[in-house]
Parts: sequence; C-alpha cells; structure tokens
Amino acid sequence: MKQNIRHIIFDLGGVLLNLDVEGCTRAFEKAGLKGIRSVLTGTNEGGIFSEYERGEIGTPEFRDGIRQLASQSLTDDEIDRMWVNELLDIPQEKLDLLVSLRSKYDIYLLSNTNELHWQHVVESLLPQQNYRVEDLFKETFLSFRMKLAKPDPEIFREVLRQAGLKPEETLFIDDSAVNCQAAQSVGIQTEHYKPGNDLSLLFN
Repeated sequence: MKQNIRHIIFDLGGVLLNLDVEGCTRAFEKAGLKGIRSVLTGTNEGGIFSEYERGEIGTPEFRDGIRQLASQSLTDDEIDRMWVNELLDIPQEKLDLLVSLRSKYDIYLLSNTNELHWQHVVESLLPQQNYRVEDLFKETFLSFRMKLAKPDPEIFREVLRQAGLKPEETLFIDDSAVNCQAAQSVGIQTEHYKPGNDLSLLFN
C-alpha cells in the first residue's frame, strides 16, 4: 500500500465490476452494428457511444442512434438488454473489501459510464447482493453526470475540487494505464490494476 493515503478512488468496470465485452459485442454485431467491437474494447472512441458516456446525449437519443446504425428494427427494451449485457457482476469479495476499507479510508468511485449502465448497477446488480451505493462509497463521480470523461485530467481536478481532497493523499485505482497517467499528471497516486488479479493484495 502506498504511503500517506487517506482517500481511495476506484474505477468501476474492469476493477470492481466484471465485464462481458465479447457477449455485448456479439449481440450488437448480430443486430447489424458494424465497428462496435473497436468502440467497446476502447480502441476507437467516438460517435454516440462517447457522447452518451459524456452525457452529451440522453438515453432516448442513444437508442435512436443505435436504431440508425442497426440493420434491423429494435425496440427500446431490446437495445437496453443488449447494452447492459456487458455488465456481469461485482464479486462478493470485492464488495466485502470495499466495506472493510471504509473503516480506514474515504472511498470514492470515478467511472466512465452512462445512464443505462449505472441504472443497471444501482437497481439490479447491487440489490442482488443486498448492497446500496451509499454502503460502499462516500461519493460517486460519473462521466455522464460530470460531462467529462477519463483520461481528461480535468475530470480528476474536478473530483479533487468537489470532494475537497489533497492529491498527494489520494490513491486512484484503474485498469487503464492511460487513465492512471492522467491522474498522476494532477498529483494523484495511482495503482494500475490488472483484471483478474486479487484486488485485496494492493492493501496488504
């Protein structure tokens, strides 16, 4: 564990939340959305997906955009099911870790996410394991609400400002090296987490 840490900011997808990018990709490709793979794997940022993540468009506009890209007619429910299909679960041991860390640190969440994904986490995934967001995090910072997204250094500055944190006392954990570098650029300490590793080992 790094020194002098009082606050920990966690990423969501890939760090706490298990993702099924491949399953989501196949579903959208079957519906006729070409190029979706590069968007979901992060190799190509752009279009309605980035706009939705940054809150530049809402869920109705996102669905309409998907329909325009698809080669078949899709209902709102069909689009929503395919979209949230990417989100699998938050392992119990990670939930337990967050609860235990809250006794020692202020725990925050900073996620590049969107309205439908966050709604699924709050209304489905966490309740299935008898948790609420407020049980785990002191505060959540979500790209679609902030109108900012990682790796823009400004999103980290805004988190520090809103939460009143000193960067040198703050640890950010993300599965993206680029996002970690952006956090470091504003003075935040970081850990680049490799999905599949034991997250608790960072705190031994």
